[in-house]
Amino acid sequence: MATTRGQHLIGKTLGSCVLERLLGYGGSSAVFLAQQEQPRRKVAIKVYLPRTGMDRRMQRDFYRRFLHEAEAASKLDHPNILPIYSYGEEEGLPYIVMPYMEGGTLSQYMAKRRVLSLPEANWYLEQLASALHYAHEHGCVHCDVKPANILLSDKGHVVLSDFGIARLTRTDREGTPTEVNTPNAVMGTPDYISPEQALGHKLDGRSDIYSLAVTLFFLLTRQLPFKADSAIALALMHVHESPPALSLRRADITPGVDRVLQKALAKDPQDRFQTPLEFSQAFSAAVAAAAEKKSSPSRGKYLTDIEGDEDEPLSGPQPVTIVTRQIARRSSWLHSWNGGRLLLTAFSLLLLGIIIGLFVFQSIASRSSRVAHGLATTPTPVVLNLFAKTDNWSDNCSCFFDSTKQSYHVQNNLDNGAVLAQYYGPSMSNFLLTVTLTETRHTAHTADFYGIVFRESNDQGQYYLFEIAPSLSQYAFLRYDNRTQGAWCTIHPENATQGPWCFISTGSAPSLLTGVGQSNVVTIEAKGNHFAFTINGVPMDSSPVDTLPARSTGSFGLFVENQGIEAAFSHFTVRQLP
Repeated sequence: MATTRGQHLIGKTLGSCVLERLLGYGGSSAVFLAQQEQPRRKVAIKVYLPRTGMDRRMQRDFYRRFLHEAEAASKLDHPNILPIYSYGEEEGLPYIVMPYMEGGTLSQYMAKRRVLSLPEANWYLEQLASALHYAHEHGCVHCDVKPANILLSDKGHVVLSDFGIARLTRTDREGTPTEVNTPNAVMGTPDYISPEQALGHKLDGRSDIYSLAVTLFFLLTRQLPFKADSAIALALMHVHESPPALSLRRADITPGVDRVLQKALAKDPQDRFQTPLEFSQAFSAAVAAAAEKKSSPSRGKYLTDIEGDEDEPLSGPQPVTIVTRQIARRSSWLHSWNGGRLLLTAFSLLLLGIIIGLFVFQSIASRSSRVAHGLATTPTPVVLNLFAKTDNWSDNCSCFFDSTKQSYHVQNNLDNGAVLAQYYGPSMSNFLLTVTLTETRHTAHTADFYGIVFRESNDQGQYYLFEIAPSLSQYAFLRYDNRTQGAWCTIHPENATQGPWCFISTGSAPSLLTGVGQSNVVTIEAKGNHFAFTINGVPMDSSPVDTLPARSTGSFGLFVENQGIEAAFSHFTVRQLP
C-alpha cells in the first residue's frame, strides 16, 4: 500500500548512512531521515523506489531522471539551493544524500498557518528568486517550483530542492536563454505549471517565474489561481484563462501588488518579468509602497519602527459600549363618561390612582436609587479570556492561532520593524492581567524582546508596553505616544529618549526562563498611573509610576520587537478592577 512504501528499508545502511525514519514519499522515490557515520550528522536520503506497474523502459527513464537530479543539483552552489552531499547506488537502490531540514516543506508550513503577510511573503520570494536566478545563470531551469519542493530550516531559511526534472539551457548569441534538451520531457505539477510547459514548448527561466508567481499567489491566499477536475483541464486553464485578481481574494492587497502578480502570471513569456530578480525587486517595491501608506512610529534609542500588513482592515468586533436606555411609554387617553355621578366617581378613582401611583413611584425610585448606588460602589468583577474568540485577533502569516496548543503566535520576519497584533475587543482602565509567553523561535545573534501592549488607543498612537527579553534576563516597561515626537522623556535619566518612546521602568529579571520552548508567566496590575509586574511569581521593580499624565483606558495587543523571534501567547485572562 502507498502508506507503507519505503517502510521496509528502515534500518538499512546505504553508504555510511543508516535509515531511521520515513519522512515522506512521492512519485518514484521516498525520503528518509538517516544517521551518517562519516562525518557523524543527521541527513536526509532520497531513495529511488520504482512504482508497481512500471515496465523496464519506464523504470529506466525514472532512474535517469533520478541521477539527473543528483548531477544537476551537485553542480549548483547557492545558499538557497539544497546541496547534495553525495549520491550513489547500493544493492540496486540509487540514493542521494542531502542535508536534513528540520522545518519541513513550505507546503507543510502553510498547512499549519493561514496566509502569509506581505513582508514574510516578500522575505521568502527574495530567497527563492535568488536561487532561481543563480540556477538560470548556470544553465538550469527547475521546471517544478512549488511549495512541496521548498524546504525550511528551523530558523525560517528556505532552500529550493528537487531538480529531478530540471532542464539544461544555454544562451544564444542575442543573450536569450534557449533549451538544449528535447521538449518532451516530464511535465511539472499541473497546479503550478506554466502555459508553455503545459503545451510542451521549449522552456527557459521565465517558465520558473510563472510557477514562482503561482506559489506566491498560494502563499498570500492559501488558494490556487485555477482549479479543475483533471490535470488536463487544469493545464488548459493555465494556457487560456486569465488569473483572478489577488485583491478579490484578500482585502489588503494594493493595486501595485496586484499588478506585479498579474505580470508574473502573463501567458506569454515575453510579457512577464524576464528574470527572477526583476520579479522579486518589483514585488518588494510594491510591498514597500503599500507600507508607506501607513504611519510607522520611530522607536527611538532602543526600539525599532513598527510595521505590519499594509492597509489591513479592522476585522472582528469593535470595542463594545454597554448603555441603558429608558423605555418611552405612550400616554393612555381616558374616554369621557356621561353623567355627573359617573364623572364624580371617575374623578375620585382617578385621584386615588394618582395618589397610589405617586407612592409606588417613590418606592420604586428609592429602591432603584439604592440598587444603582450599590452597583456603582460594589461592581461585579469582569474576567475576560482574550483568546475565547479567535476573530478578535488578526490572523495572517505574522500572527496566527495554533488550535492544537491553544496559543496565539506572533512572529517577526521584518528586516527593520516590530510586529504588533491588536486585540479588537472591550477597552479597560484598571485590571489584573495574566498571560503565558513561550519563545518558539530565536534566530542567533539577536535580542528577544516581546511582550504585552495595554491601554492602546484605537489608532495605535498611544499605549503602554511591558516586554521581556529572556536571553538577556531583562524586562522593560515603556510608554508610546506619537504626539511627542520631539520631546525628551527623562523618567529614567539613564535611559532618556527623544521621541515617542519613554522608558518608565527597566531592569534585570533573573526569574525568566531562557531558551526556545521555555514558558514564562507574566502578570500586570494597572491602577491609574500605578503599575505592578511579576514574572513567574517574582515582583519586578518597586511599583513603577508613570509621572506623566497616564493613559486612562484602551485595548490590548501583543508585541514582538526583534527580527527572527516568534513567541506564542496562551492563557491570556484579564480581570477588571475598580
